[in-house]
Amino acid sequence: MESAKASVATVSPARLETLIDQLLVARERFLTSRSLSSILASIDSVVVRFLDPTSEERRAAEATLPAETGLSAEMVRHTLPLIFQEYRAEKLAALLQNELGDLAVLDNFVPAAGGQRRAYGPALITQVLAGNLPGVGLDSVIFSLLVKSAILVKTSSSARCLPTLFADSLASADPQLAACLAVVTWPGGFAALEEIAFARVDMVLASGSDASLAAIRPRVRGKFIGYGHKISFSLVTKEALADAHQLARQAAYDAVLFDQQGCLSPQLIYVEEGGAISPREFASLLAQALEQWEHILPRGTVPLEARVAIRRARDEAEWQALAEKDVMLHASPEGTTWTVIYEAEPTFVPSPLYRTLRLKPLCTLDQLVSLLTPWRPYLEAAGVAASTSEDHYLADILGQAGVSRICPIGTLQTPPLSWRHGGRPRIADLVRWIENEEGVRS
Repeated sequence: MESAKASVATVSPARLETLIDQLLVARERFLTSRSLSSILASIDSVVVRFLDPTSEERRAAEATLPAETGLSAEMVRHTLPLIFQEYRAEKLAALLQNELGDLAVLDNFVPAAGGQRRAYGPALITQVLAGNLPGVGLDSVIFSLLVKSAILVKTSSSARCLPTLFADSLASADPQLAACLAVVTWPGGFAALEEIAFARVDMVLASGSDASLAAIRPRVRGKFIGYGHKISFSLVTKEALADAHQLARQAAYDAVLFDQQGCLSPQLIYVEEGGAISPREFASLLAQALEQWEHILPRGTVPLEARVAIRRARDEAEWQALAEKDVMLHASPEGTTWTVIYEAEPTFVPSPLYRTLRLKPLCTLDQLVSLLTPWRPYLEAAGVAASTSEDHYLADILGQAGVSRICPIGTLQTPPLSWRHGGRPRIADLVRWIENEEGVRS
């Protein structure tokens, strides 16, 4: 049986058909009757390797990811532990318990009201990954194996390092489990390959632009779960401004991680007026914090089109200020390393990313309802700094607006494993339930 050690860079239609056959056979031989506890143990052994700064896997990831992702070496070293620490066995088991109610349902039928029940994962899942952020999609790979599904991972040609390193490490630790995982790539839009990858599986998980998901969805015969374009933001109430310096540092950290390229990266910060300092003053503190973070976690490489967009946003802010609009620009001394644009006009406006933040004042928190409504389909998370008395009120406003995750500022980009991306469950979405009713057994 071929293992993930033989993961290939590109595949032909014939090779892909063979690979799928091998994955299905491997699942029947090695996965369907295997205990969940042993799967957890093998995955944990691999995760521990990536958490060890001296391991071969960790050194390979740190050496390869800066060039592949464009992130600085310092950023890669900082974020790899943040990615892998969530996949320890105890956290995975807690997530399974929370979403399925009983870990045993993946191994056997368990007692339930009116009979027995059991959860089954699909025979084979195809996962389509897009983008170049490290760790994207690794959760679904792990979750698929936990529900005893074989998985075919299609990476982008420019972002295959971490999935391949994980597959290779798993092959060394547990060849039988690794035989149920394959990592491949091919050019986007390759119809012959996509027909095979989408038609022969029970489920397709895909991340990417809304346009790419729309192109994939009609071609999937089984269940389709897509994760499209999402944006996040931060909110600071006036009560929270009592510790403005620390808060600015935490807010800047949220934007600095992964160079603001993730769906959890804040693009805009709303600051309520009437606090210890004004929103305009907080913008100045935010700029100082971004400059400080640049010396700790330097920004990586930036595409030309992004640099042009940042300069255009800066130019627009300067022109608005010259026109005596209530706008102030804070910009890094050299290049486009970081940017803070204070604008009194509160309309929600996304940023050009790569550590570019808009900061807008709020007269009252009630303004959020109308400001966020146009962005409801795209909102993912909100980092919030508020008093305890405001928690329930703000949570209701943000939940009604479409936000899936509300968390403290400074933790936007480090979600717990239980985070429901797009509001969807992590494990429960992958299984189907069988109910064995009383009276069937003699």
